[in-house]
Amino acid sequence: MLDFKEDLLQFAWQHKLLKPGPIVTTSGKELTVLKPGELNKDSGPDFFNAQIRINNITLAGNIEVHIKTSDWLKHNHQTDKTYDNIILHVVYKNDIELEQNKRNNVEVIELMHLLPEHLLSQYTSLLNSKQPLACARQLNVVDDLKFSAWLQRMFVERLEYKTGWIQELFESYDGNYSQTFYTVLLRNFGFKVNALPFELLARQLPLAILLKHSDNLLQVEALLFGTAGLLEEQFENPYVLKLQNEFEYLKNKHRLIPLKKEIFKFSRLRPANFATLRLSQFAQLIHEQTALFNGPQNFNSFEKIKFALQLKPNGYWQHHYTMDGQKTEKDLNLGVDSIDNLMINTFATFFFFYFKRTGQAEFETLPLILLEKCKFEKNAKTKLYSDKKSVLLNAADSQALIHLHDNYCVKRRCLNCGIAAAILKSV
Repeated sequence: MLDFKEDLLQFAWQHKLLKPGPIVTTSGKELTVLKPGELNKDSGPDFFNAQIRINNITLAGNIEVHIKTSDWLKHNHQTDKTYDNIILHVVYKNDIELEQNKRNNVEVIELMHLLPEHLLSQYTSLLNSKQPLACARQLNVVDDLKFSAWLQRMFVERLEYKTGWIQELFESYDGNYSQTFYTVLLRNFGFKVNALPFELLARQLPLAILLKHSDNLLQVEALLFGTAGLLEEQFENPYVLKLQNEFEYLKNKHRLIPLKKEIFKFSRLRPANFATLRLSQFAQLIHEQTALFNGPQNFNSFEKIKFALQLKPNGYWQHHYTMDGQKTEKDLNLGVDSIDNLMINTFATFFFFYFKRTGQAEFETLPLILLEKCKFEKNAKTKLYSDKKSVLLNAADSQALIHLHDNYCVKRRCLNCGIAAAILKSV
């Protein structure tokens, strides 16, 4: 039983990874590959616009690839007219003679004796590897330029992937850029552990209401904490009591329905990551940087964004991170790592979405510019690629690696990966 799939044959054909020497069809005719064609990832023949020469006759058209010739029948191609115009049938094993190939004068080549043994063994090694990263031991054979080029593609794919939900959000808000941006930013102020609760809060508390009260920090805090359901206990601290009283008035005025406070997570978190502190920081941002929410597209440089996000708590939140009045001497400023996180997950992503929607040229390269100024993210995923650390310089590279890991390496999509392709072509 053959232990590989058609994608290996497609890969070998696409990159001309066959043994040196003449290629002879099953009928004994000599074949020269002029152009292998363009790989088709949708329905229809596997390669479009190929060019071959058979006995000095040049043919142009489509090519179909199968493990066995009989797979043609298994896949019901005999009933599909899109396969009537192929110029070559490429198979690993020619197990039957197809009437359709005879009728249309389609030649067949058998790859069983044309595929290099080391290609098969390397492919099997990658596919069956028990390591978290199948090609970890071969990364050093990949040229740095090829590695970096593939990361650039992964970076764009990462942005495409991350902006999918923003598009859905934008449509649900009837094309309101400010409300969309606000939701994305508030979600990311929850960081990983409270991202969803913070998104739900943004959906429950429209930006327009916050902006009406943006000149009053107490009211902005009351709206955020109250709608989050975090003011529904009995407190003794005078400032928190003010928040409660203020929200009671604002809740009735704007007909707000608080969320359940239980959706917010607090356990095992450092003080700087408490939902209460993050919401106080967000309230400060609304209060001090109203222009950011009215026109996020105007904050189109790393320096402008960083300046806006350099939040230093004052008043009650300068020394508290909960509402129970307990003090802390810890630094509760929004730190460098948090600013980088927001730059990566909010601003770069939103501006990529904004460019796709508007086509404004200045936003095409802005996501890359922003991430090139953020630190490379060190985590369990990016650590796997440490053999290439000399070319892993910033957050654009780490974001690319995260996408590569999650969408190619974990799924063992080696034959769709430019890095694994470089390894296979080097053996």
